[in-house]
Amino acid sequence: MFKSPTVSTQQLTAFSLAGLYAGTTTLLFTGLIWSAPSQASPASAQAQIGPTIPSYPQPAPPPLEVPRQPSSQPIQNAPLPGSTFDAGRAEDYTTYRLGPGDQIQIQVQRFPDLNFGGAINPEGNIVMPLIGSVFLDGLTLAEAQAEIRGRLNQYVVDPVISLALVVPRPVDVTVVGEVAQPGFYVIPPNILPRVSSAILLAGGTTSAADLRFVRVRRTLPNGSVVEQNIDLLTPLQTGSTPPSIRIEDGDAIVVPKQTIPQAPGYDTAALANSNLAAKTPVAVSVTGEVARPGLYALQPGFSRVYDALLAAGGATAASDLAQVRVRRALGNGSVIEQNLDLLSALQGGVLPAFPLAEGDAIIVPQRPISSDGDEVSELVANSTLASQAPVQVTITGEVAKPGFYPLQGGATRVSDALLTAGGITQNADLRVVRVRRALADGRFSEETLDLFTPLQTSAALPDLRLATGDAVIVPRLEPGQDRAYDRQLVSRSTLAKPTINVRVLSYASGAAGTVTLPSGSTFVDALNNVPLDTANLRKIALIRFDPEQGRAVTLEIDGKEALRGEPAQNPLLQDNDVIVIGRNFVARISYALNTFTQPFRDVLGFLLFFDSLQNSAVNIFAPAGSRR
Repeated sequence: MFKSPTVSTQQLTAFSLAGLYAGTTTLLFTGLIWSAPSQASPASAQAQIGPTIPSYPQPAPPPLEVPRQPSSQPIQNAPLPGSTFDAGRAEDYTTYRLGPGDQIQIQVQRFPDLNFGGAINPEGNIVMPLIGSVFLDGLTLAEAQAEIRGRLNQYVVDPVISLALVVPRPVDVTVVGEVAQPGFYVIPPNILPRVSSAILLAGGTTSAADLRFVRVRRTLPNGSVVEQNIDLLTPLQTGSTPPSIRIEDGDAIVVPKQTIPQAPGYDTAALANSNLAAKTPVAVSVTGEVARPGLYALQPGFSRVYDALLAAGGATAASDLAQVRVRRALGNGSVIEQNLDLLSALQGGVLPAFPLAEGDAIIVPQRPISSDGDEVSELVANSTLASQAPVQVTITGEVAKPGFYPLQGGATRVSDALLTAGGITQNADLRVVRVRRALADGRFSEETLDLFTPLQTSAALPDLRLATGDAVIVPRLEPGQDRAYDRQLVSRSTLAKPTINVRVLSYASGAAGTVTLPSGSTFVDALNNVPLDTANLRKIALIRFDPEQGRAVTLEIDGKEALRGEPAQNPLLQDNDVIVIGRNFVARISYALNTFTQPFRDVLGFLLFFDSLQNSAVNIFAPAGSRR
């Protein structure tokens, strides 16, 4: 507590906030009468001073955020000189200063014709019988009574006078800072002129208000400005008696904004549940790894960071919830930030109950791809903070249908992406599947996943959750790199394309057509569709398109050895393979491939060549002499 050098200790009064919980409590003024003794002893003067300010723990006040009122005198930190005011307590009027609009009652004993009842006029005067106009503006009740006694003493010997304040005048105040509607307000006579009353007239405090350091600023008659800090939070937390400060004309109430490394023990719930809390929406911006970045109005009672993320559609799989940032602009033009760890709360910790303020910005940063983050991705994906919006990803390489795909709902893992693209081909190398993510700074984060080993060991797949913009690359199995790599196991897995199409051309049976087989089928499986009694099984060609060379590659197979179980003669089939049965037929097709159709631009050209053979089966299988 500080005191102005212009005010004596006996003149200082403490403030109490009896109206804090009462809101707009109506006062019934019953004609409280002031009867000052003719000579006041020091003891009696001391008894007229109001109760001292309760000693609440006061942390260091934050920097001033609003400009002080101009004054010719420096601002002094002091208890505000003025009177406390409670109906039924005459001592509460000790330092109350009369002004225009105050309704008073003056009684002169033994001379009722000299009594007066009414309001002080705009010029600060009253007009009494016998003595005429009396200027009372700025006088305390005791001073006003002494002034009237002195004037009457010219006509009446030792007059006995009693003066009562019947109805105090309205109080004009300014309320600024973290309130719903900063501005100028008039506290009417039927409302206690308390700090809480002024705050309620201004719509209540915002969720970012720091009630520990509410400031009341007052300009004194000599031009100096004093202000006092009031802790309104501690009474809300502890249920103790709140400080009561009677505010006066011209006072300014400043409700500061919380600084973001907030002091420990600041109970935001106490403010949110009190009648001082504003009931207006809080407008904030949410950017970064959320489903729908943008501006959002959070409803009263739902102005936490958690609520802001939900309003923005939830966090993506690429979000780093351990380092969510809140950025706040203070009234003095500075910008501060606070990091909040929401991930720990999902892991069993306490959710930060950080209240957002009007204009706050919430930034959800991006998390680089890492197989170590599988558990984190899964934890976020299964929480209420997870976004349910489709995830747009790119899938390339050895999959059935490379391209751009939206992954719906919770199906945003790497395995989901592979299945959405039709499954992997038999040429896929699942040991080195790559997931690439473009970071906000222009760099790329890439992680290599081994999906093959879990297939061998029946372990869980190391599935990363994908985010919009991620790319999944399934590389081709390089020649000579297939040692200990079980192609058939991969082909029969749920990650593979379910079926393959194989074209079979048989000269002996005069047949040409396409056979659909399960992935992982071998050459012998295809022979089940060929009349073996008429086919020449010794000379069979397996023709396959090589995309790297852009040409057809032919493998000669002895069908009889394959049927006897010779592994070297029973290769694993691939999608779009072509089987040609018959020695002369193989020779003719090989000649055509080498002479007329090389090179193929892609597998489509390769397939069109054999489709044309199927469409011309009559010419193909006609006797040599009759074929054109």
